[in-house]
Order: sequence, then structure tokens, then C-alpha cells
Amino acid sequence: MYMLRMEKISRPSIDEVKPSFNNLPETDHKDGKYRLRRYSVIEFLAEPTKFKVLPISSFTQSANYNNFQGDIERKFENIEEDVLKSVGMEEIVYLFRYINRLAPGIRVDIHQMRVITLHDDTPVSPEGAHQDGYDCIGMVGIDRHNIEGGELLVSYGKDDKPFMELPLDDGVAAFLDDKTLWHNASALKATNKNEEGYMDAFILTANK
Repeated sequence: MYMLRMEKISRPSIDEVKPSFNNLPETDHKDGKYRLRRYSVIEFLAEPTKFKVLPISSFTQSANYNNFQGDIERKFENIEEDVLKSVGMEEIVYLFRYINRLAPGIRVDIHQMRVITLHDDTPVSPEGAHQDGYDCIGMVGIDRHNIEGGELLVSYGKDDKPFMELPLDDGVAAFLDDKTLWHNASALKATNKNEEGYMDAFILTANK
């Protein structure tokens, strides 16, 4: 079992899903005005590249893992159907499945997120260094526009100094063992203060 693995998603796949991030809605959650999100749950089928989309009602994280919005039921709109059926999403999901050796029937949460530069120092992870309570996590960078910061920070413990600081540039994918490692992200700043900056990514989580 790996602790941390880096991969690259193909340029055509990134280009196919990138425009859909312009359609992410705001929510009424604490972070809903600057962390825009859609959310879907899928289940793997027998064929390695195939999955079905499951109906969802809400998303809740335990306060043991999320001290910012833990134990709060949050509702999000589904990821758009054409995105879920795209070749780009198929590549992202298959890579997550292959690396983690996930069997048919395993469910995966997929978060499609855009973090915008609402403030001079906009927190990407308001909860700070954390684990999410899953076996495996995949983070796929889709786009970075007019920003500095937003680097993925990975450490061995909540209070440990990160041993990795890496911007998730277009197509860069990081896969973490969530039981072993902790992750965070540095705050975002707009490079040009007269223009909004943003960072786009897919986050995938699963238990074996």
C-alpha cells in the first residue's frame, strides 16, 4: 500500500471537464460563497472503466474529522450528467480505482470544487491540517487562474511540518493514504488584485 502517489491526467481529459467548473453554484454553507461545489456518489461496476451514479440526499462529515463544518448535513447539486459521462471523468475515476485496487460495489464520493479569492488570504481548507476519515483520497488539479498559494500540504501528523508543498497544476493528481497522512492547503491570493483568482479540482474519496 502506498502512502503518497503522484500521477498525471491527460491534457484532452482536463480540457474536456475544465469548462464545467464555470457552472458551479454557491451554497448557503459557511464556505458556500467562495468554495463552490457540486457533489456526486458513484459505485464501481464489474468492468474496470464502468460505474453507475447513485442518488444522493446530503453529505455529512464527522466533527472528529472536520472541526469547521463537522456533523452538519450539507446538500449540494449533482455533478452535471455530461461531466459524469465524459471521457475525462472516466479517466480520472479509472485511475483512482486502479491505483487503490477498488473492487466492484465500492462507492466513491466525488467533489467538484472551485475555490475563489474572496479575501486577500482565502483559506482553501478552513479546518486546517486534517484527515477525512476514508481509506484513500485522490486530488486532481484542473485549473489555477490568477493565483498564488493553494499548494497541497502533506504531513505525517496534524501538528507536523509538511514534507510536501505542491501546487496541483492542470492534470496533476495526488493520491493519499488517509489513514497515515494528513493534508492541508495554503491560502490563496489573487496575483492581479483587480481580477478574481480561482483554483479548480476534483476530490475523490473511498473506503475499501
